[in-house]
Amino acid sequence: MRKNIWRDAFIFLIAVVCGNAGQVNTAFANMVVTVQGPETAADTRYEYDHAVITLALEKTRKKYGDYTLQETPIGQNSQRSMLTLTNDRYTNYIIKYSMSNQLPDGVTAIPFPVDMGIVGYRVGFVSQDTKEKLKTVKTLEDLKRFEVIQGIGWLDPLILEHHGFKVRTGEDFNAMFSMVALNRSDLFLRGANELLAEWQTHQSIPKLTYDETISVYYPLPRFLITSKENTDLAARVHEGLLTAFDDGSLQKLWEEKYLASVEFADLKSRKIFRLTNPYLVNLDPSWQNYVYQVAPEPVQ
Repeated sequence: MRKNIWRDAFIFLIAVVCGNAGQVNTAFANMVVTVQGPETAADTRYEYDHAVITLALEKTRKKYGDYTLQETPIGQNSQRSMLTLTNDRYTNYIIKYSMSNQLPDGVTAIPFPVDMGIVGYRVGFVSQDTKEKLKTVKTLEDLKRFEVIQGIGWLDPLILEHHGFKVRTGEDFNAMFSMVALNRSDLFLRGANELLAEWQTHQSIPKLTYDETISVYYPLPRFLITSKENTDLAARVHEGLLTAFDDGSLQKLWEEKYLASVEFADLKSRKIFRLTNPYLVNLDPSWQNYVYQVAPEPVQ
């Protein structure tokens, strides 16, 4: 009788284990998440992105479990990073992307503007000569006389060319600072949130300075994107972003990382030219609910 009891208990245990073999509880599995590493050793552009992703993962730790954040090797520009994503090279690879009407095949976007709209306020690194010339700009047509340089794979060149600007693209991020300093191009436009850190990093370049008189504004929501296969990651990060926004911790992080630069850019003292973004026609406008208000209505 005792043997039968132990036999039946053993059979029951095996049945339970086998029955649950395909039902892994992902809530307690460690989620490995891969983020974009810097393009160069001095590149700080992705620190905020990493902090935002970490915040979203922390806000959802209780529901989804632990996580490990890892970076790709140094050296990828935006174009190569997108290739890495579409080739699904890394586990749960997630990057920031300037949204447009169409995403690459196999990619899904998390509908939240992680920069909260500030990167749409563009201010320029220039040479000392160009800085003096920009003081005479009164109209948008005046501004279009100056060539703009932007990174390859960015959405900005398409927006600016749509509005009649002369645009050059560059592959090397650091080289673009030197190009404007040497008058090989006129304006290297960056987000108001990026100006201070990048000036501190590159101010040793001879004849490099930054313009203080004008800004170009266009809506430029940047969402986090990942492979469509990463459904758990996308759901988790979206939930975490909304939670962080609702409790104010995302705005606090934004201010810690960006507010000093926005104040340094002094947008309220600039002539701000407004452009439309023709690549947002089909994008759900609800992202505008999360835009951080930092300047009066831009004027043309």
